[in-house]
Amino acid sequence: MSSKFLIMSIVLIGVSLLLLLTLAFYYYQFIKLDTKSKKYGLVLPIVTVSLISISEIMGIVTAIIYKPDILNANTGAIVTTVIGMIFIAASVIALFFFIPHFGVALTKDSVNLIGEKIDNKNIVKIIKDTRTENIYVFYKQGKRVTKKVKFSTKMVDASFFDEKMTGIKVDTEDALAYHNKTIRNK
Repeated sequence: MSSKFLIMSIVLIGVSLLLLLTLAFYYYQFIKLDTKSKKYGLVLPIVTVSLISISEIMGIVTAIIYKPDILNANTGAIVTTVIGMIFIAASVIALFFFIPHFGVALTKDSVNLIGEKIDNKNIVKIIKDTRTENIYVFYKQGKRVTKKVKFSTKMVDASFFDEKMTGIKVDTEDALAYHNKTIRNK
């Protein structure tokens, strides 16, 4: 029973190291892009890397304080493992839902996020929302699926998406109404 804590600490170390290396690789590729304009997020990437690093440390601490023979003395190992797993889950959620806040770049062929590329030919519409003041990029993924990416005006403004580069004018309208009218009613 108690050897599971050692296995979980090794898994925690491996997963957090994999996340850090993957994020570093994607940032390296993002930095190398030849772009017209590029914006980096500051707060969320620092918080995410900090959470992943803390979970890495928690995994190492769990491996150090683990005692294989004593069942009741592994309270510290339980606490550090749980904290590490919670931090890993929080960082994965941040990576999954808030990737536009990590960085965005505009090249002559595409709009690039950290680890994602949206070709200009697939962009259907760019909207500056009148209700929320966010920027929405609607794009085709495949033949039938239209997706959207939301950018906060704290990250980019409407002038970031240059019409000469993307070939699409930024419209000012209600993005929710456009989404309901064109995407949901198909």
